[in-house]
Amino acid sequence: MRRAFCTLVLLAMVGVSTATAQDRADIEVTRQQLHADRQAIVAANLPLSESQAAAFWPLYREYRAALAGLGDRTVAMITGYAAKYGSLTDADSDAMLKEFLAIQNEKLKLQSKYVDRFKKVLPGTLVTRYYQIENKLDAIVNYELAAEIPLVQ
Repeated sequence: MRRAFCTLVLLAMVGVSTATAQDRADIEVTRQQLHADRQAIVAANLPLSESQAAAFWPLYREYRAALAGLGDRTVAMITGYAAKYGSLTDADSDAMLKEFLAIQNEKLKLQSKYVDRFKKVLPGTLVTRYYQIENKLDAIVNYELAAEIPLVQ
């Protein structure tokens, strides 16, 4: 399942800058599949009672929707980098680094905000386990992206 998840991540994150209308539709389908796969991985690894699940899953969907905008910004940053690769100026580099850090800061704020909300519906150990799962999935994504994205020249 890990390889399929990684493949979907790369398909969703690569090639957006040259996408046709059909390509964009395919990318959106891929992103939806990625979301479903991520949710399935969380569900398989987060043991919830029926009452916990009833409270958790709507909040999970809300949280992932809040993160989606940051994912869009990351895709834009990566495709912008790809478009300028080999001709990146110091100003371009500075702008991308600022955007990268802004995305990371906003993600951390969202994670912190939702920890408190998740703790209202789940015990602390399950919230910690959920964030561990998210962290592992994010690590897979970051590993795959690091393997595909060349260093600045």
